[in-house]
Amino acid sequence: MKTRTYLFLMAAAILGPVALAFWLGVSMLLDWERESRIQRVQETARATALLVDREIAVKEALLKTIANSESLGEQNYPRVYRLAARLNSADSLSWTTLVDHQTRPIFNTLTPYGTRLPPSSRNYAEEVLRTGRTRVSGYFHGPLAKRAVVSVDVPSPPGAAERYVVSQIFDARYFERVFANNALQPSWLVGIFDADGVTIARNRPATHSAGKPMHGEMRSAAKHAGSGVLRHTTHEGVEVYGVYTRAAVSGWTIVIGVPVAEIESAARTAALYATLALAIVMGLAVLLAVFLGNKLSAALQQAGSVANSLARGAIATPRPTKVDEVDALLDGLHYTSEALARESAARQSLQHEREQLLVSEQRARRVAEAQSRAKDSFLAMLGHELRNPLAAISGAMSVLEIPNLTPERAASAREISRRQMRHLTRIVDDLLDVQRILSGKIVLQHAPVNLGEVLRACADAKRLVDAGNHHWDIALEPAWVDGDRTRLEQIVDNLLHNAIKYTPAGGSIAVRCQVVGSEVLVEVRDSGVGIAPELLPVIFDVLVQGPTSIDRAQGGLGLGLALVKELTALHGGRVSVHSAGHGQGCSFTLVFPLATAATRQGAPGLDTVAQAGA
Repeated sequence: MKTRTYLFLMAAAILGPVALAFWLGVSMLLDWERESRIQRVQETARATALLVDREIAVKEALLKTIANSESLGEQNYPRVYRLAARLNSADSLSWTTLVDHQTRPIFNTLTPYGTRLPPSSRNYAEEVLRTGRTRVSGYFHGPLAKRAVVSVDVPSPPGAAERYVVSQIFDARYFERVFANNALQPSWLVGIFDADGVTIARNRPATHSAGKPMHGEMRSAAKHAGSGVLRHTTHEGVEVYGVYTRAAVSGWTIVIGVPVAEIESAARTAALYATLALAIVMGLAVLLAVFLGNKLSAALQQAGSVANSLARGAIATPRPTKVDEVDALLDGLHYTSEALARESAARQSLQHEREQLLVSEQRARRVAEAQSRAKDSFLAMLGHELRNPLAAISGAMSVLEIPNLTPERAASAREISRRQMRHLTRIVDDLLDVQRILSGKIVLQHAPVNLGEVLRACADAKRLVDAGNHHWDIALEPAWVDGDRTRLEQIVDNLLHNAIKYTPAGGSIAVRCQVVGSEVLVEVRDSGVGIAPELLPVIFDVLVQGPTSIDRAQGGLGLGLALVKELTALHGGRVSVHSAGHGQGCSFTLVFPLATAATRQGAPGLDTVAQAGA
């Protein structure tokens, strides 16, 4: 015998006598509870309509202030624009426009004043000026904003030589803020529709609803009555009680859709009372229910065992119970357990992938934030570095303008100007070189170059400038590379410049050049201030500066090492730095590929190993 037969016998024996009483009680309770809840939703809808009208009324008052201003009467459009811009400064979802009586745009606070504006696709100015009343539009697509908007249009006072219409344009998302009202439940569907039944805003789904028509049944009901209740099925397939009301100021319709299941949740209370009555009657049918229930006990116990196995994630093989429905249920549970096992594995894989993507996104965000901070710091430092030599040049020029200036003071002023001009030239040259390298515009003039000779020339020039302030230790071997002599001199000059600048007077500077296998090694070592450990990984990066590792009193933009790295890479080489810490000096090592014998043919060499000290 099938399970259905057993259930019919049990229902006839147990529920028959109480069915009528149960139905009457639940029906009465449901009717009362439904009416009470719908009334509360109607009150919420009216309150929401008042919130929408309040937003429009506030903007209307501000627009009337602009329309009646003396600036507009005097056609002082820039001043009117500034007033409108100030009124909109606290809100990015609404803006103000001004058109003349022929709907020709004068300004739009979305754009700077004077921007050429596209012609309006709506010829509304004539109607607003003729009626002399505020007009609240329906949904339309803004030609400049390129998004769903509505507007409140206010005419200027009559009697003036030229009349205008001041409009407040609202992004459709502006009115989504009313959905934050505490009286609105998360499960409710709330929509704001214009007079033509077009959606202005909706809480779910908010991003895809603007511009869509109102549900057909609801639109018909709202058209014939200002407020009411309609039970219908939404576009999402949810059956709701649609409570609608019309806003007095805007003429828009506010609709709150409350799921039928939520309104009729009072059925749980009714079922509780019915269960009490049913329990009394159940006592009379227990004996018959036990007799019939035992027939199903064995089959249902096995179904429960399979279901428990499914809950634990195990795959159980059911045995036939000779009850058709239970056997079908057991087979379904068995297939479901297999499907769930496969789905669980796939879900774990997807979860792992999502976690990896989240980690990557967070890492990329931290890098972007660090780069932004570095850019701001670099710009501030650039302004400081440009201001100092300019101030010195300006002061020197002022000295030269002093009457009866002595030759000595004039020479000193000119020397200051020349020194600061050289400093400015170096800053600009570094900036231009970094820009050209990063944009790939640097072209090397390759030729055989004796790197030892380049180092000797640069070191001799720097020693003259150093004027005996440091001890120099120079050991150079002939080392031929295929490269651009000018750029190689720029690399060496930057390293020697840093060594002099960050090494106190009396310190030592060592320059080495040697051939090791198929590579040329260049080392520039000093006993200066050293480099902090946290700065070492980023010392060659553009726009990256350590906060305390470089003495800012020395000046400079910190672009020299970035140029060294990029120019070395263009020559096929690499650069590294080592420092034991603050006050321990540092050592820069350059590695270049050794030029082949064919490349060196015919080029003059450096035949001796030079050693010098100062």
